[in-house]
Amino acid sequence: MDAEVVERFKELKQHVADHYASKLDIAILREEIAVQFGQVNLRFAEMDSKVTRLESNLIKWFVATSVALVSATFAIARYVP
Repeated sequence: MDAEVVERFKELKQHVADHYASKLDIAILREEIAVQFGQVNLRFAEMDSKVTRLESNLIKWFVATSVALVSATFAIARYVP
């Protein structure tokens, strides 16, 4: 009976080793995930800077267009009786 228990324990141990992660596997996975999150955060930061640049360009464009339209309006108003 002891031999059967020992054999069953060896089978169980082999099954666990094949199908379940060890602490080292989990640590490696956590490190890989942390690196991936770092890359994602970097891409979000790059995207944020691009959005900020685009926003400032749009504001400059709106102001310039407004000035041009007001100037054109006053120029036309000066010549229309």
